[in-house]
Amino acid sequence: MRPSAGQVFIDGTLGGGGYTFALADLLGKDGRVLGIDLDKTAIEQVAKLIAKNKLANNRLYNDNFKNIDKIYKEFRRARESQALHGIVLDLGLSSAQLASPSRGFSFQLDTPLDMSFGRKSETVNRKSGGEISTKYIINNSRERELYKILKEYGEEWYAKSIAKEIVKARKEKKIETTGRLVEIIKQAVPGSYRHGRIHPATRTFQALRIATNDELGNLRTALDAAIKILSPGARIAVVSYHSLEDRIVKRFFKKEASDCICPPAAPACVCGHKATLKIITKKIVKPSQEEIKANPCARSAKLRVAERI
Repeated sequence: MRPSAGQVFIDGTLGGGGYTFALADLLGKDGRVLGIDLDKTAIEQVAKLIAKNKLANNRLYNDNFKNIDKIYKEFRRARESQALHGIVLDLGLSSAQLASPSRGFSFQLDTPLDMSFGRKSETVNRKSGGEISTKYIINNSRERELYKILKEYGEEWYAKSIAKEIVKARKEKKIETTGRLVEIIKQAVPGSYRHGRIHPATRTFQALRIATNDELGNLRTALDAAIKILSPGARIAVVSYHSLEDRIVKRFFKKEASDCICPPAAPACVCGHKATLKIITKKIVKPSQEEIKANPCARSAKLRVAERI
């Protein structure tokens, strides 16, 4: 990312503040790191650390990273001369969210079924720009819709049988806890899958979390917004943990690094597209065995970096 003193960076997925504090240390007192997180708890925890360590070069925003351009413009109104030198996006779930006994992200704990990053358990119409709760998805979606969510977002092998079992179970009693959902999943899959390498609920929980938070849609919006606010020479780094996320980043970088995005069969370029990015990582960067040993959560991480032209 090449940070240096006095520059401005955005950490679009604040979490526990790891990237934010590492950048803040390198940017010095005249630099700024804008930390964004939809999770109010994450904002509060990092704010305490900032106050404890008497740091003055951090700005926190309790918002969705899809609004990254609006947040930067709000910051820039107070510092008109500041260019944006880099954006970091570390996608997915934070360790704190997964470990929390009240969040509903983990299939290891029996908690209320709510996987919202913003902790909004009430049902909201997504068409109006809001969120939709996990509990609502499970108890109100048609079997075909559930199958599609599990298949597309979780790449779940037994999506059809799990969706069928969920619909059957909710007719008897509303599904409200992670514990009951896990038991339903176990009933829907064969024994070999229940006792396989990964927990049988892994892919279903991942799919429901992605659907609840519209993670893929937000990623696409954030990438489009990033192009508008990055200064020439600035870099964007994205760490993904899911093949669908990585595919979106890969395709976006490839498209924005091309002067023409016309179909291959087109006799001549008519799109008028101009490259906005230069790809820095020609292949994805994966963690070393040493890093995985020190931090097992990094085992599926994939890093891609591009530079604004």
